[in-house]
Amino acid sequence: MTHAARRPRKVALPLAACALLACAATQAAPCPVAATIDQATLTANQALQQAMASGLDDDADNSVSPALSQAIEHYKQTLADAFDAHLACTPATPDVAALQADLRQRLLPAPTPVSEGDVALPEQDEISVTLSDSPTPLLLVSGGFAIPCGSDNVLRAYRREGDAWVRALDWQSGPYTDISGAYGDLFMVSRLGSGDLALMHGTPWCTSRWSHLAVQVIRPATADQAQRTLLQTEHDYVRDEHEVQLKARPDGFEWRAEVGSLDGDLLTRPGIFRYRQDGESFQRIQPAASNGRGFVDEWLRVDAGLARAWADPAAADTALAARDELNGLNQRTGVTLTYTAVRACKQDPARFQVDIELDSPQPLAEGNQRHASIRQEANGFTLLDLSRAADPACNGPDLMAKRG
Repeated sequence: MTHAARRPRKVALPLAACALLACAATQAAPCPVAATIDQATLTANQALQQAMASGLDDDADNSVSPALSQAIEHYKQTLADAFDAHLACTPATPDVAALQADLRQRLLPAPTPVSEGDVALPEQDEISVTLSDSPTPLLLVSGGFAIPCGSDNVLRAYRREGDAWVRALDWQSGPYTDISGAYGDLFMVSRLGSGDLALMHGTPWCTSRWSHLAVQVIRPATADQAQRTLLQTEHDYVRDEHEVQLKARPDGFEWRAEVGSLDGDLLTRPGIFRYRQDGESFQRIQPAASNGRGFVDEWLRVDAGLARAWADPAAADTALAARDELNGLNQRTGVTLTYTAVRACKQDPARFQVDIELDSPQPLAEGNQRHASIRQEANGFTLLDLSRAADPACNGPDLMAKRG
């Protein structure tokens, strides 16, 4: 498109969990499920398709018309209510594939017929069912559907309580008037060893490959406690560059995506976001990048507490002061940052120097050169020093002469 891209707004927290008694009441549907429940979902889907015919209020700012916004909310609610009704009738040991096929047949519109010679387009509506057995049984049911320039999704999780599956998690966007409010573009879930769920969604967007995502860790509801969000974090990322990944680890979880670089010539780099779980708290740990240059770029961007944790304790105060000065200079109008070389250092094969140059219309009184000294560790790097003067012992060839 020809109009300029606008950065998506920050995404909202997931909807608050409903009260436990109210949740239980919504699942008191008679079995078998009444046909009227299925029909209500199909009718809501049809109304959504009709509202989408008007598309966006203004394609330049990705606004959603009030009628479309209302239709989206109505469809998500009726779809989730249908999930509740069907799961209340699901046996203790479900055939997941059969359950998924049944929900698709009952709750999704029939595929659109195509004329001979035409190419059938993939269906946008989807329902997926998965069963997580460990550490406790949890059935995950998601429903996705197209919206202008993206998709939106609903996720419900159900735990076994007595002789019934009862709702343990609601995860969906709240009402929105801009398509970036949807839970789409990305929609991923991974169950952690703790039983909590790591959940990731992107923000649909019409005008740019740069977008925004959110990651939450939610503890599903139990008989005594409503669902709780243990972690909420957001980050910009770049679409269509590398596949976004979300996976559980023995001590927590990790996600990876292409993210922006402070170097305007590089523009992007692989980002690594690994978290260690300790009870209900999470700590970001290394690795934080795929190479030393990426580590320095991330170290310059993270909060001061994390930057200190990733620096040599003996030099942390000096390094953080130099970081503040460098970031302040980089924020000045007309000043740009470039990583010019990465060099090995003599007498210590684990030590490297990342050279940084600030380009500005006028020479900077503080100097245009910076040199970050780092040490490679078993699982990341340590920032040793950030100085205006290069270390003469780090004069080997540029190890990353290729700019990509």
